[in-house]
Amino acid sequence: MCWANLWMNAASPVLSQTGPGQFEIASLDGSAAQRVRDEAEAAWRWLALPLDLPVAGFSSPIFVRLIPAETWSEPLPFRVVAEPGGVVSLRLRWSEAMPDVDVRTALVQALLVRISVAAHGVNTHLIIPSWLQQACVEWWRIRAEPAQADALQQESAVLPPPALEAVLQGDRGVLESRPMQIGALWLFAWLQAESGSVGEWALYRSRLLAGADPEVALAECFSGRFADTIERELWWQTGWHHLRRARTQPQLGSVEARAALTDLARFVFIVGEADAVVPLRSILSRRAEPVVKAALAERSAELQRLLPALHPFYLNAGLALADCFALTLKGQDLEVNVTEFEREWDDALDLETTARVALDQWVATRSK
Repeated sequence: MCWANLWMNAASPVLSQTGPGQFEIASLDGSAAQRVRDEAEAAWRWLALPLDLPVAGFSSPIFVRLIPAETWSEPLPFRVVAEPGGVVSLRLRWSEAMPDVDVRTALVQALLVRISVAAHGVNTHLIIPSWLQQACVEWWRIRAEPAQADALQQESAVLPPPALEAVLQGDRGVLESRPMQIGALWLFAWLQAESGSVGEWALYRSRLLAGADPEVALAECFSGRFADTIERELWWQTGWHHLRRARTQPQLGSVEARAALTDLARFVFIVGEADAVVPLRSILSRRAEPVVKAALAERSAELQRLLPALHPFYLNAGLALADCFALTLKGQDLEVNVTEFEREWDDALDLETTARVALDQWVATRSK
């Protein structure tokens, strides 16, 4: 079924893309498309590393169709479909009151299905583990709002870790309980932390999305961590308590910080019938216009939440961008602040590149 044929309404939809091979959103409501596009950009930003999303995007994007709530007839708020040709589409019931968590859950499920289809094709074994989907939603939340990581640790302190089998085999209803949601997130983080140079986490993730039994695949991919179910439970509980007691300040990695600031400084508006990237200087010069003013206020609020968690390489660039977003900025100050942001941004990129090269050289030396 062709994506274009999904639209049965005579009205022309607004089409919006997050990036090549990522998400394409279609809606009869421009503001709805904007909101979902912002969430889709965040999904790609925060899940790119743990899910190893392709830098160039997929061969075809995830097609998202927003359906007005009054015409929605299905029992669940969204449905993800993988078609025989490899096209993945998401139909999402839409209203202004749609909770963010429902939007995020829908986008995460669509993203996981697209990863599975890209690696394994469309087949009858395509099942998204409930715990993995829930973990991605929670991971997204604490990365987008780093202060939530501290709150999560405090919440975990009074909870016993759920049994690993219950987390791995839990269905959607079971994983809606808060202890199981936290368990899914800590397991997601623990498996990444335990993954060594042979890439156990990447292998396990691939096996899961191919339909493998999660417990069998865990034993095979993370071999040497435990000999039986008793040792496996001890290994898991050790991970739970280690993560909930860690007192490091929540901080984004350099790659995540770079991606976050890139998205915040990148403005896409619908020009005619297509999306167009508008340069930062042009946006700031039109800050008195209501639409631009609202966009700047929203970006400014999001940036203020992220500043405490920015990687040191990108902190100065973040502060300079915050100055650019200040609604009182005008005249010559605008040019000065944009120039300062560009300078700090170039310095940050140089720092990240230099550090990566030095680390690669150190690893190469150690491996000899």
